[in-house]
Amino acid sequence: MKFNAANFKVKGDRTIWIIYIVLLFISLLEVYSAMGKMVYEKQGGDIIRIFLKHFGIILGGLVVTYFFHLIRYQWYSKFIKAAYVLSTILLGFTLLWGQFSTKAADRWIELPIIGQFQPSEIAKYVLILYVAKRLAILKDGIKERKNLLGLMGWVALTCILIFPENFSMSALIFVGCLLVVYIAGARLKDMMIVILPIVILAAFLFIFPQTVLERSSTWSNRVESWWYFDENDNTQANTAAMAISTGGLFGKGIGDTTHGRFLSESHNDFIFAIILEETGVFGGIFVITLYVVLLARTNKIAQKSKGLFGRYIVIGIGFMITLQAIVNMSVATGIIPVTGQTLPFISFGGTSFMITSAALGILLNVSASTKLDNKNEETDDMESSFEKLELENDNLNLEKDNSI
Repeated sequence: MKFNAANFKVKGDRTIWIIYIVLLFISLLEVYSAMGKMVYEKQGGDIIRIFLKHFGIILGGLVVTYFFHLIRYQWYSKFIKAAYVLSTILLGFTLLWGQFSTKAADRWIELPIIGQFQPSEIAKYVLILYVAKRLAILKDGIKERKNLLGLMGWVALTCILIFPENFSMSALIFVGCLLVVYIAGARLKDMMIVILPIVILAAFLFIFPQTVLERSSTWSNRVESWWYFDENDNTQANTAAMAISTGGLFGKGIGDTTHGRFLSESHNDFIFAIILEETGVFGGIFVITLYVVLLARTNKIAQKSKGLFGRYIVIGIGFMITLQAIVNMSVATGIIPVTGQTLPFISFGGTSFMITSAALGILLNVSASTKLDNKNEETDDMESSFEKLELENDNLNLEKDNSI
């Protein structure tokens, strides 16, 4: 069989592809530099082996992104309800029997070959696609309170199943979906009916830890240690602060981290602190700019998208990636308490990295169907018509569909 290079063309927004590749390159450099303590404590000092594992994960992420960016995003409309049901069942299973994982937190389960697996990562983006589909069907109907409350009920179900063991992930998903719904046209006064009970419940759990959930005491302690900061405490947050303070404007140089040797999560939750230590303020600004440009490009793609389903997919995925980056960088710099969220496409990871790579691939497929230069409008119209037919077919059954 003849090799055809045309079959391997890269589609979608080139700027997003460039940002993605740059973030992966930064990940290779900084994870290798930062994982000293983790390697010596958990991997027997074999830094090459763990680095090759990370390199393999990055290559796998690239393959996953490329694969998903070739799949027509309209295809997900057919199966997203089933995917939502499966992800919900998986979250429930994890909540009840996740203790069989080698990790202490119940949000992990152990799978053959794959190893430790975090179902909430899949549920996060499945929910985004599900919300995007329902919003595309409802159109201006989301302005009706009953429709908004009905949709947010399904969002709440996913968040409730994640909440007991991963408050930050649950909050991230909830806020991301709220932003998408608001942009879709939901009225703010109706959204407050959803937001206020959640805020009151969260405040109750932090003020009265262990009243409802055992793990709420952990959240409360994190907030307390962040609020009553003591520079003499031997905490990861303090070590990260020292790393940042020694970086200055230009940093100590790639590979010259000192404090990374004392951070058990320097390769993961606190990777941004190591970036600031080694590359300084300017290096940190560069990384922040990459995520800002990524969000700006997704916004432009959403504005040009002719189909509502594709538009809300792009908005949701763009917001989710950017919000997670903001949370991670805010933790590393001490702006908010420790949460455990990774820095997308930079932190060492498995489940999170792969699933986020798949989500980016879906976003890139939407951008490939949306010509920002307004060329090939005939193709765009055909894509929009395909999506419209899919959603109208679902809309016929919406009134009868009292369950997902």
